[in-house]
This record gives sequence, C-alpha cells and structure tokens, in this order.
Amino acid sequence: MKSKLNPTKLILLFASLAILGCAKPQESYTHTISTVDGISNAEITYLQNDSMVMTSSLAPSEIQYQRIESGDVTVLVTDANGTSTFNEVPSKYINLDATVEVSRNVFQDYFPEEWSLMKGQPYTTIYIKSKQDNQIFYMKCVFTNSDKEIAKYSEDF
Repeated sequence: MKSKLNPTKLILLFASLAILGCAKPQESYTHTISTVDGISNAEITYLQNDSMVMTSSLAPSEIQYQRIESGDVTVLVTDANGTSTFNEVPSKYINLDATVEVSRNVFQDYFPEEWSLMKGQPYTTIYIKSKQDNQIFYMKCVFTNSDKEIAKYSEDF
C-alpha cells in the first residue's frame, strides 16, 4: 500500500510545526471592560504575588498590560464602600485578550440556574471571556466587600 504523503509534503509539515513551536508567546494583552452594572466610582486591580499587574478606573474602557507569570491572580474591585476580592483567578484568564463584565447584585441571564439562591444577597461578580474563543470564560461571585466566594464557573469546571 502506497503512502499518500510524499517526502516533500512530510518535510514541509514538520518544518511548519517546528516554526509554530518556536513562536514567541504574546507579550501584552488587552482586557476590555464592556459592562459595569450596579457599581459606580470604583477601581479594578489585578495583583500577582502581591505585585500590581494593573489598576484602572472601573468604567467601559480598554486596559493594556504585560504578560504575567503562570499562577493565580487576585482581582480587587474597590469603591467607597469597600473592596470585593476575587482570589485564585487562574492566570490563563488574565493572559488573554478578553472582555470583562463587573456587576453588583445583578442576577445575569447567563448565570447557571443553581446560582439563583444568591438572589437577595449582596454579591459582586466578575466575568472574563476570551475575544477569540467564546468557549474560554471565567465567572466568579463573592460576597460584596469580602473575599468569601459564593460561586464560580468556567469551561474547566
């Protein structure tokens, strides 16, 4: 039986894979804050290992920052009433171009039904979704002005 790939095609295939394997990772990223609901006059901050990655006014805008190390990130949403802390956000959701939605006490239509028990509770939500692949997303709710997690959801769990 004859092989359908000739040697020239095989060499081109392996050369293409080698070039792609050597590509440098993206060095900077943009998070576009697309929605802020139920919060005004606030800031959003990304921290990793107690170092600030970025901080910005929490309003519809584009935020650019440099690639971070692998590991978890802490996201802070701070206003005059206090700080809502999102601990252990995987860096893979920070190291991508994404849209970010932040809301307080708003039960979004895309929340899983089992989250309906949160209704009536003071909670803050962050929702990060990739601009390139809508199957890559991370959503987390914490009690407002605390780091106490209520729920989280992503394509990984």
